[in-house]
Amino acid sequence: MKKLQWLIALPSILLLCVSLFFDLDYLLYLSLAGFLLAMVIKQLRLRNRMFEMGHPDRDLDRHENGEEDDTDIDVSRDD
Repeated sequence: MKKLQWLIALPSILLLCVSLFFDLDYLLYLSLAGFLLAMVIKQLRLRNRMFEMGHPDRDLDRHENGEEDDTDIDVSRDD
C-alpha cells in the first residue's frame, strides 16, 4: 500500500512542477487529484493503526468487546 502511495505521489509532484512552470491549469488539477488520492491511501493505511495510537491507559479488551465503562461520575456540587 505504501508503494502504491509513492507510485501515485511522485508523478504528481512532477506534474505539479511542470504545470506551475508552463502555467498549464489542466496539469495542475491532475496533479492535485493525484495528491488527494495519495492522501486517501495514507488515511486508509493509518486506519488500521487507529487503536494503537490511542491513549495507553485505555482498556483494549472492553473496547473490542463493545462493553462500556459503567463508572458514573457525579460532577454536580450538590452536597
